[in-house]
Amino acid sequence: MISNIGVMLNLHRLRLLHAFRLRGTVSAAAGAMGLSPSTVSQQLTQLEREAGAELFHRGGRSLRLTPAGLRLAEHARTMLDLQDEALRSLSAGEPELSGVLRLSVFQSAALALAPSALTRLKADHPDLRVEVVQAPPERALFDLAGRRHDLVVAEQYPGVSRPRQAEFDIEELGTDRLWVVVPSQLADTAPDDLDAYPWVMEPAGTASREWSLQQCRALGFEPDARFTTDDLVSHLRIIRAGLAVGILPELLLTDQGTDGVALLPLPQEPSRSIYTTARRASAETPAAQACRSALREAFRLSAARRRGLRQGRGAG
Repeated sequence: MISNIGVMLNLHRLRLLHAFRLRGTVSAAAGAMGLSPSTVSQQLTQLEREAGAELFHRGGRSLRLTPAGLRLAEHARTMLDLQDEALRSLSAGEPELSGVLRLSVFQSAALALAPSALTRLKADHPDLRVEVVQAPPERALFDLAGRRHDLVVAEQYPGVSRPRQAEFDIEELGTDRLWVVVPSQLADTAPDDLDAYPWVMEPAGTASREWSLQQCRALGFEPDARFTTDDLVSHLRIIRAGLAVGILPELLLTDQGTDGVALLPLPQEPSRSIYTTARRASAETPAAQACRSALREAFRLSAARRRGLRQGRGAG
């Protein structure tokens, strides 16, 4: 047996091990970390040598964690949390916020909330660098656990739940009503009479697509999903052109306007929940707190515009 007394484990390699455990394959971990699969494979092999234990079962081109590998991967997560805590303690006494915060937002939040929030952060904390990516919550929350992001703005549709991870700190921003959106000429059409029209929807497998399908089925029909795109601005343009109907959130509609379209209420007037998520180990960092505060204010300001949208069409 190889002794591992006095061995120093490389934190970067432990991060790769953590990514491998989350994603299950070397290629997926490499994609998440922005590295080549061969580089990740070499680094994991080096980590195994450093640890002096068999961390992987190798069968053909597949790789699986051994019990020892699983234990080390769990320790790796703890060590990465400790790193977050150490960095937080270093920045706690700084007079001004600085460093980098990596923020992920989904599209309608990127359009309606991010510009206002980022403008406030730039004014209040000019030395804080906020790096923003637009990503669907399904992927962003996964990447949050893998430490690719520090803070994620995500959504949850009514009746559709995601697995809750104990390592996540969740803070709700508020709710965002969902509407059936149709070309203006269909303004007097009831939602349950839209079975004869093409629909535009997000890609299969997304929470919004599955929720929209369930809404149509509850209305008594299977929608003709003729257009598929994850770009909600394209949804609105396709509807405005008279080519389809769809379900869209108020955040997008207040940002993009409702010229050329009409809004039809769904039964029970459903709303999605908008929230921010951070790893518990880094949720209390001054940067994360400042960003969350800016996002709360941006959402509060958007609420007034959304109330105006409802009042403009006589809705409560």
